[in-house]
Amino acid sequence: MKKATILILFFFLIGNSSLVMAETIHHDDKMKIKPPTPEMIIKAVTPAVTEAVKKEHGDKATWTPDRITKLSINNDHTVQPKKTWYEIKLKIHVQSPDKNEKYADMVILKIDFQKPNLEDAKVTPLEYIHDVKE
Repeated sequence: MKKATILILFFFLIGNSSLVMAETIHHDDKMKIKPPTPEMIIKAVTPAVTEAVKKEHGDKATWTPDRITKLSINNDHTVQPKKTWYEIKLKIHVQSPDKNEKYADMVILKIDFQKPNLEDAKVTPLEYIHDVKE
């Protein structure tokens, strides 16, 4: 009887201690991205947009931002390390030096984050659309 009681207590104590432990989330492993303001986004994409405008309208064309018409945040959790990027549609006004007219164009850009800082992001123009009416 004494052995049975000891065995029951032993199994009771061992049964309560978990051999499987859940993995805890390390907050350092998470990519923390602060939501940027439109001004921060425009500042980050300015060199890429300037190159796209020069390619489409010539070296002396100038542009001014109008507004961000669409901003989407994309996450890919299927790869390690996890990837996060923005895709934006930026409406711009372009003025060619040989013409006095301003054109409303749209540039679609991908902002790829290697680090959580917007300044360290890689900006790639995906598409350039001429004479938008939006």
